[in-house]
Amino acid sequence: MPGPSVPLVMRRHAPLVLAALLAFVATSLLAYQWLGQPTTLRVAVGPSGSEDARLVAIVAQSLARTHEDVRLRPVTTSGVAESAELAEQTKADLAVVRSDVGIPANTQTVAILHRDAVLLLAADPTLSSVPDLRAKRIGIVRNPAGNARLLAHILEQYEVPADAVSTVPLGTGQEAGQALRDHRVDAVMVVSPLTGRTAGEVVASITRAGGTPTFIPIGEAAVLARRWPALESVEIARGTFGGTPPRPAETVTTVGVSHRLVAQARIADSVVSELTRLLFVTRPGLAAEVPLANQIEAPDTSKSASLPVHPGAQAYYEGEVESFFERYGDWFYLLVMCISILGSAAATLVSRAANRSRARDMALLRQLLTIVRASRDVEDELELADLDRQADEILAAALARAGTGAIDNAGVAAFTLGLDQARRAIAERRVLLLERQAAPDRQAPGLDRSADPHAAAAE
Repeated sequence: MPGPSVPLVMRRHAPLVLAALLAFVATSLLAYQWLGQPTTLRVAVGPSGSEDARLVAIVAQSLARTHEDVRLRPVTTSGVAESAELAEQTKADLAVVRSDVGIPANTQTVAILHRDAVLLLAADPTLSSVPDLRAKRIGIVRNPAGNARLLAHILEQYEVPADAVSTVPLGTGQEAGQALRDHRVDAVMVVSPLTGRTAGEVVASITRAGGTPTFIPIGEAAVLARRWPALESVEIARGTFGGTPPRPAETVTTVGVSHRLVAQARIADSVVSELTRLLFVTRPGLAAEVPLANQIEAPDTSKSASLPVHPGAQAYYEGEVESFFERYGDWFYLLVMCISILGSAAATLVSRAANRSRARDMALLRQLLTIVRASRDVEDELELADLDRQADEILAAALARAGTGAIDNAGVAAFTLGLDQARRAIAERRVLLLERQAAPDRQAPGLDRSADPHAAAAE
């Protein structure tokens, strides 16, 4: 007999196939949901209320509002030093740091948020150069620790010992003018974007206090930048702070630093590329709320750059961001291969199951054929009864397999034919044995009378 067909075997294994299919669908849905979850990055930024903190908060709100794949969660710190420390300890994924305060070794630049210039201002016109600050009191606006170190580098260039001046911390730029007028300080140092709020407050407060701000140049800014790569040379253009006469009256050279958004080097390139893209795509809208956003720019991506750029950000700047299929093409290829292998394995299992089922059916049929052959040589009724019992057992096994769907209608018909042949052969042999047993019984009385002469004479 041909045995059960492949569709029949498939029906037998339908629950297993359905369970495997459901498991695959469930796994695919979970994978899709997991891949579709936005990546949330912790950003260390501070202090609270600063322009950097406001900028990061606006960016985070914008990404959440538009349901982007990359989200930001600000972590407020006391300033750039603590932000760098959190990034160094991997307690933050991103951080807003200042180039001269210290960029953690395990981070790389994503973007330059803004560039700050060092403004040295005085109300006394006799203080016109850095050496004139010897033995003077300098008020430092915000971030006194980082700015004090920066002032020390500037003084060192002009051979003015750091302990030759005294520093006085000032909380806000609005205190500068009053501190100069009260002679609590002789000059003011502020590190801020030239178009930022703090620098404008310092210049305006000096003017309101009745003084004329004198801009002290740092002419050797280029030399300082070569000695300390975290610094750069900046020019304060004539009239940057408005006024008549313009403030400053002439272009002034000074040193500057950059505030950078840095990311952990371990963060996936694709995530950083997407974050970088979103920063520049949303920049025009962000500038409407925080004008400082206009100053977001790309860092130096050349190989000679002193501060490394994250590969993900560099890929965006150089137009080499991989598409979705380029990024996951290998995974799709592997997935197709796995599905193909699983399909081949499933087909092999089904084929083997069909072969095993066919072999069991053929074994039962061979047993029936054996019964047919054995019944021709049986000389004992007990042996015939045993063959009949074996036929009943084969019938029971065939019916059980038919009940589970292992045997189709054609198979049942074949078993029925085989069982009929076996029972017919057993019945014919039983009849023959009975006839053989009955023949001697019929012949025995006649043979005895003819063999006894006395009985015949008596008759």
